[in-house]
Amino acid sequence: MAAPVALRAQYSHLFGSSMLPVLEELFQFEMAQHPSRREQLFKVVQHDRDIWQSSELHDLDLFAEVAEGAEYSFKRPKQGAAKTLSVVKFGLGFSISEEMVDDAKFDPIADMVRKLAKSAKESQEIQAMAVFNNGFSSELTADGVSVFNAAHPLPSGLTWRNQLAVAADLSVTALDTALADFETQQIGDSGIIYNKKPRVLLVHPTLKRYAMELVGSELKADTANNNLNSFRPDGLMVMSSPHLTDADAWFLLDAPAETGLRIISRNPIETKAGGADVGFVSDSILYKARYREKIGVTHAYGVFGSPGA
Repeated sequence: MAAPVALRAQYSHLFGSSMLPVLEELFQFEMAQHPSRREQLFKVVQHDRDIWQSSELHDLDLFAEVAEGAEYSFKRPKQGAAKTLSVVKFGLGFSISEEMVDDAKFDPIADMVRKLAKSAKESQEIQAMAVFNNGFSSELTADGVSVFNAAHPLPSGLTWRNQLAVAADLSVTALDTALADFETQQIGDSGIIYNKKPRVLLVHPTLKRYAMELVGSELKADTANNNLNSFRPDGLMVMSSPHLTDADAWFLLDAPAETGLRIISRNPIETKAGGADVGFVSDSILYKARYREKIGVTHAYGVFGSPGA
């Protein structure tokens, strides 16, 4: 009988510290299986320092009539609020015993790597959705009030709101009111109305299908009348996240560049590993993943929310 050829020694790249490139390939493959929702909602800013600072300038006054031969008025925009976002490190790891490697337990090792990649992506999604979960309470913008608030202060003494005057569950009437408020209530210090356009309707998965009916049906939802659905021309894209903790809450968002939602990325998700020399005391290979970033909100323009009734 011929000698077997599928010997462990002939596949040494799968075992010992030399298997680390294989683990990295598995990690990156699993990462690709979990596309990011948050990058469709937040503007990602690549940064090379541990803090990121934002400082606002408010609007100039509105134009005034200038008589023939009269001098122009020269104004200086007022400085607005500033906000500093400090980068935080997140990470997790596991160890692979020498015995597991020696006994060719590659499948459990590969499974741990895949689970670590999934945990990294889920952690980022949860942290991003926390902005919305806490947006009516503890998540603040540079003006010192919650992201979704009925009275964002301006230096002139004016205020503006980016939530319904009366909180309401998602419905034809509530969405219609929110879309009108989105276009009329977001004002600057001079009273100028910002031309923000809602592009995304963000909801919990339990509201996803109803939201799609509201904005995508040919005829008006929730009525027996054959009215045309006036929401369709707005072109709202429905997005959902299971990490929204309030099933009744819903949100309207402009494009990421038009809002103050920010992901300050210092280091993207990356892995590090050490061989048996690093784990000398425990005879283990050490494998970990980490990223450094900060998620926050500089200003509340371009976003609108309702916590539900």
